[in-house]
Amino acid sequence: MRRSKTNPSMKPYFFSVIISLFFVFQINAQNSSLDTWTIGVGASSSIMHGDLTSLNSIDNNLINLGYYVYLSKMISPAFGFELKGQALKMRGSSQNIFENTNTTNGLYFEGNTFGGELNVVINLNGLSKNPYAGANRKWNFSAYLGMGFHTYNSKRFDFETNELLQDFENVFGKDGEANSIYYTSGLGLRYKLSKRLDIELRQTLNFNNEDHLDATISQKQNFETFFTTNLGLVFKLNKKDSESIVWQDTVEKVVEEVVEEEKPDFKDTDGDGVIDQLDKDPNTPKGAITYSNGIAVDTDKDGVIDFYDKCPLVFGLKELEGCPSEKDTDGDGVKDTIDLCPDIVGPIENRGCPVSTNTITEIEKTTIINLAKNIYFPSGKANLIDSSKKELDKIASIMMNYENISFIIEGHTDSGGKRDYNLKLSQDRADTVKQYLINFGVNSGTLTAIGYGFSVPKYNNFTSDGRQLNRRVEIKVKENSETNKHTKTDKVSEITYTIVSQDTLFLIAKKHNVTIDQLREWNNLTDNIIIVGEKLIIKK
Repeated sequence: MRRSKTNPSMKPYFFSVIISLFFVFQINAQNSSLDTWTIGVGASSSIMHGDLTSLNSIDNNLINLGYYVYLSKMISPAFGFELKGQALKMRGSSQNIFENTNTTNGLYFEGNTFGGELNVVINLNGLSKNPYAGANRKWNFSAYLGMGFHTYNSKRFDFETNELLQDFENVFGKDGEANSIYYTSGLGLRYKLSKRLDIELRQTLNFNNEDHLDATISQKQNFETFFTTNLGLVFKLNKKDSESIVWQDTVEKVVEEVVEEEKPDFKDTDGDGVIDQLDKDPNTPKGAITYSNGIAVDTDKDGVIDFYDKCPLVFGLKELEGCPSEKDTDGDGVKDTIDLCPDIVGPIENRGCPVSTNTITEIEKTTIINLAKNIYFPSGKANLIDSSKKELDKIASIMMNYENISFIIEGHTDSGGKRDYNLKLSQDRADTVKQYLINFGVNSGTLTAIGYGFSVPKYNNFTSDGRQLNRRVEIKVKENSETNKHTKTDKVSEITYTIVSQDTLFLIAKKHNVTIDQLREWNNLTDNIIIVGEKLIIKK
């Protein structure tokens, strides 16, 4: 049974863009000393190879027409850049070799893509002097490497019934077309028709960065490729009495022309090996080692260059020729040169400043965060494994030094299972960690436990490694809050409220006689957005 589908038409303004680019850069070319600009336009044919393919399939369809236009700028006879836009039709179906044995048997897809590429152009004839150069040379070979971005509206159908199975215009709940980046490589062959016009045949191999270009995601093909064959005309924007740079056969000729025009001055006043045009310090002392910009090296960044610094590896004082002072005003064992509080006694680990129970150091914040990464639970359970208890003992020891600092214990799960189950599991795990810290001796009033379920993923839930990393407990310092002023005998009761339809933070705050700011603080909310089914902590 043969099926046919009506694909959306190509962008209606496609050829108007081509015409506009031609006239804009034709004017630009008239003022160019080197004939380096070209515009290409033509037709394309695409072949898809992914979970569904145009090759060796149950419905071979190797002719999928499209259109392209590009603007190219050569910076030398050998190298240049190209900005290319293209619109393609795509079609593919199940592969014969998987017939009756694979989940993608009996399927086909259709779709349209529209996007652009930025390519590096390598003129193979311009890399060295062409031994076949001459007035009658007609052929030119080029290679292309680059990256592109395109949007597409792929749809998957049942091969026998034409039933629509998947419309990737709404992939993952989005409105509009799917999109991805892709990587491209290709070879091109140009034939010279005249000084102003070439014809080009180009074959490219493209690697798509997503697995749904063919509207199908399976383990059969983890990456997708599509081939494009381009045939079109190349308009060379050179003057009538000159030749396009890609047809100039000697690199030496062009280089000599540029050098003769610019006539650079290679004067180096201070003799540091950096010419004056690039030298940011043209008066560097003779013999001093410099960076590539001509500035003398100062390894320890103390303002004394290594040429004069008697202690080049240690931060020092200018008056001591770059060496540090041995003075320790407050006698706390931290020299004044690195003491952040030189007149107040403080420990070395806090850079000479006293430790306050109202302020926790960034080092200890980071230590708590890193230790919490080693908290694990058995699958589907909320009881701690033994190795996790050792990490929590270390965390509790730090917390007990800061009785006026609040901490938030967050429980998270992966996306497997139902929302309510994951919310409860994440809350139970956060509560388990909280209770363990309380039993160790941490003030209960400084701890808040919140379960987020799978609503705050950190990693990709589409891979097993990502799901494992999303099953986590995080412990954070509650920032930008007033001193808690809790004591070990404080008793703060908490209730858990489940958000229902029509709820807002204003209504919940009014119902429980609290403020919106309190709700946001207790639940670590950054805005007023809440989700039905999630839980809020309310303190009394």
